[in-house]
Amino acid sequence: MAAEQKIALLADAEAAYEHMCQSGEGYEASDVHRYIHARVRGESAERPQPKRWRE
Repeated sequence: MAAEQKIALLADAEAAYEHMCQSGEGYEASDVHRYIHARVRGESAERPQPKRWRE
């Protein structure tokens, strides 16, 4: 991975983390894993929905 790509990836991750902290919503890992595994197998899959993790 080129340095520029790594910097962009880290910036995207930081922005996503900030959004998660501010919104109080995130994705359950098991839902994301199920979605990714289905897509890798070439199956259609419903995208995971964010869930509130903070009141």
